[in-house]
Amino acid sequence: MSCPTFNISVGIPVFSLGFTSNNQLILAGGGGASRSGVKNKLVSYKIETRRKDLEEDATFEFESDEDAPMSLDVHPTKPFVITGVNESEKNMKNGINSNCRAFKILDDKFELSKTLNTLESKKAEDYQRVVRFSEDGTLFATGTTDGKVNVFKYPEFEPLSKPITAAVDDEVLDVDINLEKEKLTCVLRDALKLVNLRGKNMGQIVQTISSSSIIKNGAAHFRAFRYGRGYTKDFGFAVLNGITKPGAYIIKYDAYSLEQLKIVKVSNKPITAFTLSQDGAILAFGSADLSISLLDSQTLKTLTKVKDAHSFSITCIAISPDRRMIASASADNSCRIVSLPLQFPSGTAINPLYTLLLACIVAAVLLWLTTLVNIEPFFKSTDNNELKSTPSIVATESIINLETMSPSIVVEKETVHIDRKDEL
Repeated sequence: MSCPTFNISVGIPVFSLGFTSNNQLILAGGGGASRSGVKNKLVSYKIETRRKDLEEDATFEFESDEDAPMSLDVHPTKPFVITGVNESEKNMKNGINSNCRAFKILDDKFELSKTLNTLESKKAEDYQRVVRFSEDGTLFATGTTDGKVNVFKYPEFEPLSKPITAAVDDEVLDVDINLEKEKLTCVLRDALKLVNLRGKNMGQIVQTISSSSIIKNGAAHFRAFRYGRGYTKDFGFAVLNGITKPGAYIIKYDAYSLEQLKIVKVSNKPITAFTLSQDGAILAFGSADLSISLLDSQTLKTLTKVKDAHSFSITCIAISPDRRMIASASADNSCRIVSLPLQFPSGTAINPLYTLLLACIVAAVLLWLTTLVNIEPFFKSTDNNELKSTPSIVATESIINLETMSPSIVVEKETVHIDRKDEL
């Protein structure tokens, strides 16, 4: 089914976005540490779906020599957002880089509340690629392009373990923490790696799933991973992009063992952005064909698709907490809003030809049954019942006629009745 949608310019390339618990939209992006004149900003908007517009509530501008904010995640219940922004190249070379920054979201401004370092590399090209809160908001994890994963307690901002080296020559594309907060899955191009978050093996990689084992006779790269919630709490979902065989796949895993349960091809082009609704009911992704799609998380069937959503690669996508909106953004300086129904139609429409064919079959079966069963006695029995009911009708008419007789006739009949009693 088609859904109402609109696209609007926000003035900056957008690299990450998210929703607050009251459906306020938070965007992060900019021109980077350059002299392009495009500012690096964190912006909050109120979405006006009827007017097809975004009403700006607050803006925070970063220093001109700092990088653009490349990642963010909004706390699931509190008005806080954590984003990744590198300091100036000069500071980074000197080992100074408070790149992970937490802001309190106020009505008309962002208030910086905490900064810390999550990036060991001193290279300007490295950055914090992803940040993710746990479902209850008591932990958050970061992943960087130099292959490191950090996990912190919130709101204490204390490290849960030492930095975890997920890869030496690869970047961390995505991270997510399971519902029990016992495990973390980090995404590399060539593998999913499961990290233990409790016990004596805290911070150690305990399981690895190679992307080469998924598609036979074809190379592929992982892109994203989300643990299910609510309806899908027992599952996990991974995005796999084919390399030698073009296409994108959603893989459904057992959330506890990471046993592969199902794999479905969902696009002919690579997926560039991926998300899951807070209730776990729907998945959404942006594709390299510039479309965005919404899937039923149980069946992995497409619910709706918006073609030509952007004019350049889709960098991020999110579903509002009330599940009534999807927001996607791109480096083309635009944001697209899609309004969703309360409930999508269940099942698929039936072709009218199938209905006609079914009616013909039913009629043929009934006709065939009449040749096997003798229904004449049934009709005779009905006729007899009608004849037997006739006397009662006549008697009723006699009573009615008697009641309509003149008073003299009635008296006469009563007199005769008394005379007979005298005779007795």
